[in-house]
Amino acid sequence: MKSIIINYKAYKEGIDKGLSIAMAANEAAEKTGVEIITAPQFTLLKEISKITKTIAQGVEGVEPGPFTAHITWYEIKKSGAAGTLINHSEKRFAHSKSGQLDYSALRKAIELCKQNQLETYVCVRNLQEAKKVTDMNPTAIAYEPPELISGNVSVSTAKTEIVKEFCELVKSSSNSKPLIGAGIKTAEDVKSSVKLGSEGILVASGVIKTNNFKKAINELVKPLA
Repeated sequence: MKSIIINYKAYKEGIDKGLSIAMAANEAAEKTGVEIITAPQFTLLKEISKITKTIAQGVEGVEPGPFTAHITWYEIKKSGAAGTLINHSEKRFAHSKSGQLDYSALRKAIELCKQNQLETYVCVRNLQEAKKVTDMNPTAIAYEPPELISGNVSVSTAKTEIVKEFCELVKSSSNSKPLIGAGIKTAEDVKSSVKLGSEGILVASGVIKTNNFKKAINELVKPLA
């Protein structure tokens, strides 16, 4: 089954129209058979989880306890969400000094989610990170080059050969689903990503910031149905 993740990020529109976007996503999913997953802000997580398949925008590798401002697997599970988006370029598991990915912390968060029956959708910036993450065998691995995020050029156009290599790597080295994101806004972007081997996409502004989010969702779903 092909998948779309709609990331609300911290956009105002995600708060103001979040429930309506979730209802439109659920309607399109039921009509087409495509898995459409919403990733709303944490304050909407419980409510939107009642409408459609939903994941949190992040999680930290700690158990419930004295960790102020940390997001635990437990509260995500209690909200009714199916899992979490992890390691997005805007919220990476990176060392504060070097900026390098902290693979041990990332692995711990993934394992805690797995142990508690939560799906994990892990973002990576490049093939080097993808190779390390395939070992962790999350639900899906999403290739999102940071320089293209929120831009007008899709990853499937700008990084054609890398996308193809990424999808082949994930499929041959893990049971994870390869997804791609960054700059994807049109049905043509989705179509080209599928041709390159992707099993789905991540989208944010291409849905959240549009005037007609229902039309945007329906157009993005068509190439995956």
